[in-house]
Amino acid sequence: MKTRAITPISAKIEINKDKIYRISDPIQLAEIFFPSKNAHQRRAAFLAILFEIKNSPNQRLNTTDSIAKKYSLSQSALTKVRTKMTRIGLIRKREGYWIFSTVFLKTIESLCEKIKAYQAPAQNRDQIDRERLFVEIAKGAR
Repeated sequence: MKTRAITPISAKIEINKDKIYRISDPIQLAEIFFPSKNAHQRRAAFLAILFEIKNSPNQRLNTTDSIAKKYSLSQSALTKVRTKMTRIGLIRKREGYWIFSTVFLKTIESLCEKIKAYQAPAQNRDQIDRERLFVEIAKGAR
């Protein structure tokens, strides 16, 4: 009996400053999270989940089971999208309801803080030596 290896669902998104600045509609937003040219079903599922939670009472969605049928999407695409949205922290299940999560926003804010901290000039020789050490370690990492 052959078993198919389960491919992990990627949590990668495209952080391209030009694309982010040009976002003017929800489809372009979905393309940031699902940039593949053939990801039409996933982008549609992303928007369907987003809109269903947004428009549900108290922004709490009991289940995502009916979304695929309602929007004529594949259940597989919807499940993969929901998994990715959960993994990156856009949505979460709490007390039996799907809701928006602040994890993604807080993660991006944390990343910005770290970048700002590393852009600050070194204050002393020890800090400069430590930075050089990090460069050397990074060169050896493969």
